[in-house]
Amino acid sequence: MSTTKGSLRRVYFAFEFEKDAPRRRAFLHQASSHSMYEIDDLSLSAAVHDASWQREARKRISSVGVVIVLLGPDTHNAPGVLDELSLAGQLGRPVVQLMPRRQKYGLPTRRAPMCPYRWAVINRMLKDPQAFVNERGRKL
Repeated sequence: MSTTKGSLRRVYFAFEFEKDAPRRRAFLHQASSHSMYEIDDLSLSAAVHDASWQREARKRISSVGVVIVLLGPDTHNAPGVLDELSLAGQLGRPVVQLMPRRQKYGLPTRRAPMCPYRWAVINRMLKDPQAFVNERGRKL
């Protein structure tokens, strides 16, 4: 018996590009087995941080249902991540910070809730990102 994924979820991943690209790949790989939804990754594929990067990031973030910050040791210091969070706030997109298991990394923002890296919780967040943000009592 085959199972089918739920509907498509458009996601923009914000992460420290030079160090945390493997986190994004691992998340997407795990999502293929654990997510109830099909993930459409609209993240940028380069770390170039210029005016065209800003325009493309704005365009992509405006078309997603949620911005997920993949937390790593230096994410809170990454200028691109801070700009992506600013754009998400301007565009009214929900932001959720995903904390890996058994880690305590710095947060790039205190205004977005943290989601533990547990697929039951991640699936609940993907079901309705805005409700997840509101349930946590924080909103951008």
